[in-house]
Amino acid sequence: MEESLGQPLKKRRGLGKKPAMVCTSLRIPREVMRYFEQFPNKQTRMREVLTNFVKQQQGADNESA
Repeated sequence: MEESLGQPLKKRRGLGKKPAMVCTSLRIPREVMRYFEQFPNKQTRMREVLTNFVKQQQGADNESA
């Protein structure tokens, strides 16, 4: 590591193995939230459902083109 004014530079974290996520606020119906509350990690499950939906939509868009 290079030194700056006689002090070593701090190590910085490299690129992560997973892509960065975006923090957002979302208003959803109560029944949807109740459904996801049954899972131990509801945020992870919501993310999986949304990611799968987007992949299906992208596949459908490519087939219709």
